[in-house]
Amino acid sequence: MTTTNIELAAALATVPEIERMEKLLDDAKKRLRDHPQGTSPDVARDEVINAAVAGFQADGTWPTDIGKQAAKAHADAAAWEAERLARKRAVDSTELLAYDTRQALASDALEHLGTRLDEVLSDARTAAETLGDVQSADAAIKAGGAVVEAWGRLQGLVGHLANIRAAQWALLDPGPRPRSAVSDRDTDERRSLRKWRREGYGEVRGRLDDVPTFVQDATRSGEYSETVLLWLTGVETAYVPTSFEDLRDDANVGALIDVTTGADGPIDLSPTVLPPLTPKPAEVYAHSRTPHMDHSQPTPARPTPNATAPDRERSTTDYF
Repeated sequence: MTTTNIELAAALATVPEIERMEKLLDDAKKRLRDHPQGTSPDVARDEVINAAVAGFQADGTWPTDIGKQAAKAHADAAAWEAERLARKRAVDSTELLAYDTRQALASDALEHLGTRLDEVLSDARTAAETLGDVQSADAAIKAGGAVVEAWGRLQGLVGHLANIRAAQWALLDPGPRPRSAVSDRDTDERRSLRKWRREGYGEVRGRLDDVPTFVQDATRSGEYSETVLLWLTGVETAYVPTSFEDLRDDANVGALIDVTTGADGPIDLSPTVLPPLTPKPAEVYAHSRTPHMDHSQPTPARPTPNATAPDRERSTTDYF
């Protein structure tokens, strides 16, 4: 795949098999473009026959080898068509193989982008030390000297950051598989990736609560600024996801609801301490009996009543 993104090209070059398949695909496409135009065998044969018929109708002449001419035209066109089909199939097959290879080995290229992001942020921190409180080009020009030079370096690093992020999403979401060989899983993954990018994931690990709106806007649009780069230099969680699953895990964690927080702030989940219960004696009625657990012993005395049973209507248990 030909790309103008130098960060993406460098990342792909770190994975030899991806680079090899991309070169093969470019070669196959060039061979198809270079193949001369022609006609199908049936059309070529009919052109010869139609010319013979038109000549016969015009002056009554008839070629003695019309069959051989038509057959030769058909055979030549069949050879052209076979070559065309072979070159077209080489493009289709290599395109699909290159896509699958890139998907399978994209994590290695994404790891390279992660290293590049660390380098860019490190250089930006060095520039930020010189800039101090300067946050704009106008302020840098007023400060002059080394501050102007540091701001210029920071502007160059913004371009690298934008390319790294563009390459990141190109590797995570390379588009639909060639020849419409798209599964439901492919479609669902691409839909999720677009959703997470719109929400602002893919810049820093974890929740987005502390990520400013201007950083999330840059993620959505792909347009980065010195302000975004300076903010990223101040956090330790900036990263490049190494796979769909890596980004999914962060997005899922960020989407979890904090059940300890209510509408009015944190909920006090401390255990409630209740006053001790005051025990009361069991109620003993006139009809109560002491359990006779051991029939080898005398029947125990009846307990002294301390409660009166409420009046009730008689039931079958009173008669049977």
